[in-house]
Amino acid sequence: MPPMTDADRAYFREKLEAELERLRLSLAVADPSADSITPDNAIGRLTRMEALQAQSMSAATRARQQKRLRLLAQALERIADGTYGQCIRCGRPIPRGRLEVMPEARVCIACAR
Repeated sequence: MPPMTDADRAYFREKLEAELERLRLSLAVADPSADSITPDNAIGRLTRMEALQAQSMSAATRARQQKRLRLLAQALERIADGTYGQCIRCGRPIPRGRLEVMPEARVCIACAR
């Protein structure tokens, strides 16, 4: 794989920044299912269980989004220091196709296995 050019870095910087903005907006939107379930709410047992499940799923989604937000920010740091597109384990180039699908990728396919 040829080395990453300045144009490649600019392209991926824009892609990373756009995804960061999308995730920040998504996290900023209030999710009513994330509200706590108080014991004084007069809801039935099944409804309460459904609400607790929805709350749990919402929390898991937020946690995944926050983790991806950190990974995207780290990828921008790697662009700044010139190591973006290199596997952090073996140092080999990460294929462009992998970066297209997952621009925050830190490892090559071989190391990810």
